[in-house]
Amino acid sequence: MMFKAWVRGTYHSVVALRPYINEYTYRFNRHKMKEGIFENLVVRMLTQPPYPYKAFIY
Repeated sequence: MMFKAWVRGTYHSVVALRPYINEYTYRFNRHKMKEGIFENLVVRMLTQPPYPYKAFIY
């Protein structure tokens, strides 16, 4: 994905160019990650010790 084409096709304001560049960089740096967000969440939930309900209340 080319940056210029992405900006032209998605965003139309130069005022917020820095957040657009940050978003593009974030997506580009993670486009080859094999794990998705859901898989990462499931792995973290399964590897952590149980957290009892009473710990949420108090």
